[in-house]
Amino acid sequence: MTPPHFLLVTFPAQGHVNPSLRFARRLIRTTGARVTFVTCQSVFNCSMIPNQSNLKNLSFLTFSDGFDDGGMSNVEDRQKRSLNLKTNGDKTLTDFIEANRYSDSPVTCVVYTILLNWAPKVARRFQLPSALLWIQPALVFDIYYNHFTENNTSFEFPNLPSLAIRDLPSFLTPSNTNKDAYGSFQEMIELLKEEANPKILVNTFDSLEPEALTAYPNIKMVAIGPLLPTEIFLESTKSVKDVSREQSRYSLWLDSKTESSVIYVSFGTMVELSKKQIEELARALIDGKRPFLWVITDKSNREAKTEGEDETEIEKIDGLRHELEEVGMIVSWCSQVEVLRHRSVGCFVTHCGWNSTLESLVLGVPVVAFPMWSDQPTNAKLLEEQWKTGVRVRENEKGLVERGEIRRCLEAVMEEKAVELRENAEKWKRLAAEAVGEGGSSDKNMEAFVEEICGNSVQWKRGG
Repeated sequence: MTPPHFLLVTFPAQGHVNPSLRFARRLIRTTGARVTFVTCQSVFNCSMIPNQSNLKNLSFLTFSDGFDDGGMSNVEDRQKRSLNLKTNGDKTLTDFIEANRYSDSPVTCVVYTILLNWAPKVARRFQLPSALLWIQPALVFDIYYNHFTENNTSFEFPNLPSLAIRDLPSFLTPSNTNKDAYGSFQEMIELLKEEANPKILVNTFDSLEPEALTAYPNIKMVAIGPLLPTEIFLESTKSVKDVSREQSRYSLWLDSKTESSVIYVSFGTMVELSKKQIEELARALIDGKRPFLWVITDKSNREAKTEGEDETEIEKIDGLRHELEEVGMIVSWCSQVEVLRHRSVGCFVTHCGWNSTLESLVLGVPVVAFPMWSDQPTNAKLLEEQWKTGVRVRENEKGLVERGEIRRCLEAVMEEKAVELRENAEKWKRLAAEAVGEGGSSDKNMEAFVEEICGNSVQWKRGG
């Protein structure tokens, strides 16, 4: 029997591409399906996708967003890219589905990530089923659904923590200026409401968000995560001789530190801190005198650019670099999985992007939650109050997290609450591994999703 053929359409950003690729690999491994991965050429030109040539049943289809080599620098550029995504993406999907319509492998289903509302519309034109791959926690979906369906400002859910404005996704707060993102989420909810049987695949696992996954009985949310690298669930790590010069440099440095003594600091590839915030964080690390590994990347193509500032983050620390390097190490890149699983790392200062949040949980590392935008404030709320694996910073009246507050949170995670937070993190680490293991909840959910799409048992599954 011919395996089903999934068209997986992904927004061109690292935080979308990574979980989508892992979803594709899991889908192929679990059910034997064929997956055509659709995204922009810029994703490949910017090296967001590693070599996947060894994976059977996975192929790629690209189109242009008008910025194939990156280089977006302002709001106008982002608006232009959004229009190109819709126009060129629609045409690419339409042509591909039409071309394969009468082949031996026609498209069975369209799966798409957020901010791509044109994708399910293409599926409808061809009367194909579609599914939303939700790459944020289930609670964040509930918040958007509540807001756009019930049209109120109350965000109270049974058995879940109450939410203040500071806990909401940034696009729903009074201070939001990104009207395009707000409109996109609103349209997404409206499209799902029009579906007789909307399908939402969530990058979470049943035991992590049981209440949030079932908050709306009319919306079927299926947990198929955590969508993380396979090696994250293994105990072994690469030896120094197998890694790059930069990697071996920080690996050797980590090896020289005592257990759970290092603070790992990383704000991902999208978020940029203001110069003042960089200075406050730097001073907190210097004054704390604990060893730290701080990743400061080139964010020239970022979405959340700091307004009115042209300096890069590395330029912003120039005056403090000598003092910083007397205490810790600054790198431009690292393997986050390798660092988080290292015995010397005792704390993760994170922006709480969902991928980083899941990695902290799966690798059992307590966090200092330092959210900036999008779903990050809600993720920080969950980490601190629901899963109890971290401490969240509090901003002053100007939105700045002062050095004293950063020091308070670091000491809480590294000393006062260290045992409690690490025990909780270890619990989630165990439950996550169970979910994605053979016969685990996410493994079964993935197989059930494919069976529902195809209307019969997965006869093409490996060994079936």
